[in-house]
Amino acid sequence: MVGFTEIIDTVDQLSKEELEELKQAVQLKWLELRRKEIAAAAEQGRQEHADGKTIVLSTPEEIKSYFLTLIDNED
Repeated sequence: MVGFTEIIDTVDQLSKEELEELKQAVQLKWLELRRKEIAAAAEQGRQEHADGKTIVLSTPEEIKSYFLTLIDNED
């Protein structure tokens, strides 16, 4: 595997146009990685919901009650 230092040395030899292409390629790779992370987190959330590990709070009153209970139980 090529090390980071070797990559930087190679990047130093690129033209402006090649650097722009590399920048775009790295951005696309970064976006692809983030999409996979987000999709995995969404799937985990769906699975937790299916397993009954999540709660649904629909109204401000439900939210308030839930957090007040958490605070009361913390003592």
